[in-house]
Amino acid sequence: MNEEKDIENALHAYGERIRFKQRLAKIQAGIDMNAIRQEADAYQSETEQSGKVRALWQTYRTTLAVAASAAIITTFGSIFLYRSYQQSHQQEQQYSQLSKEIQAVKSSQRKMQNDLNGRGRGLSINPAQVSGSGFLLTGDGYFVTNNHIVRDADSVYVQSTKGEVYKARVVYADQTHDLAFLQLCDDSAFRTLPPVPYSFEAQPSDLGERVYTLGYPREEIVYGEGYLSSGTGYRGDSTAYQVAIGVNPGNSGGPLLDEKGNVIGIISGKQTTSEGVSFAVKTNYLLEALNNIPADSLKGQPLRLNRKNTLANLSRKKQIKRMQDYVYQVKVFKHKE
Repeated sequence: MNEEKDIENALHAYGERIRFKQRLAKIQAGIDMNAIRQEADAYQSETEQSGKVRALWQTYRTTLAVAASAAIITTFGSIFLYRSYQQSHQQEQQYSQLSKEIQAVKSSQRKMQNDLNGRGRGLSINPAQVSGSGFLLTGDGYFVTNNHIVRDADSVYVQSTKGEVYKARVVYADQTHDLAFLQLCDDSAFRTLPPVPYSFEAQPSDLGERVYTLGYPREEIVYGEGYLSSGTGYRGDSTAYQVAIGVNPGNSGGPLLDEKGNVIGIISGKQTTSEGVSFAVKTNYLLEALNNIPADSLKGQPLRLNRKNTLANLSRKKQIKRMQDYVYQVKVFKHKE
């Protein structure tokens, strides 16, 4: 239990680092360096102009008395621009300080991970021996991924795009179709989300259908797009599609969606002998597996999927933005003697 708690603490610390990086990115995005340079140039120009006005005033004091008001306006304008420049300069200093702090966070995280690996009574903990992707079936925490990701796991955690980490339990495994169903709401930290914005399309999709996927081949969410290149999977497997999308380890378990935002499959792997060829379990086998989950595994509550698709009329960019909160990275931990 102590080792599992250490893993959870390390994951939460990593989540804090992700959220810190996101805040840093917002500050950086708010600094408009071009505007700062323009303001500085304008300030210099106005300062030179004020000097010329003073010289003219000494030479032609009587003639240019009326121009005094213009000089005053120019001076106050210069002060305003200077103050704006100072504020922007302070933002740059803040950004520099945050950069130093994030380096300190990274160093602390490495130390924590090293400490974690050295603990235990004869046990070594191999953090994230397997990582993949998955997505919510319902807003209250039921989740699907590939069975090969969570098989034989001692601990399973999922992590959101915001760095939030939740412990998950395997509710049901369908080894035939390489599907596993998890529940996140056993974790008291998980807050129920609004209903998922996508629906689940059980009807076969057409050859050439434009499709896309979201997943975690690295520590941040990655988008990929392509088309259905075959109505069957590896060696004619009728339970899967062949998809022309380049995927990598970590994409497995992610959703495959059509242009209207319907989930038509679950990414299950790639063909190693061909570049840009992957496979996805068809959604109707997902629905079939859901019907086979024992009632006691769902604690007496039937699992009802969303039938309303709110992505259909959105642009691809807006679809992706809505989807991200429902797609997670799956991290699996195993203890070994």
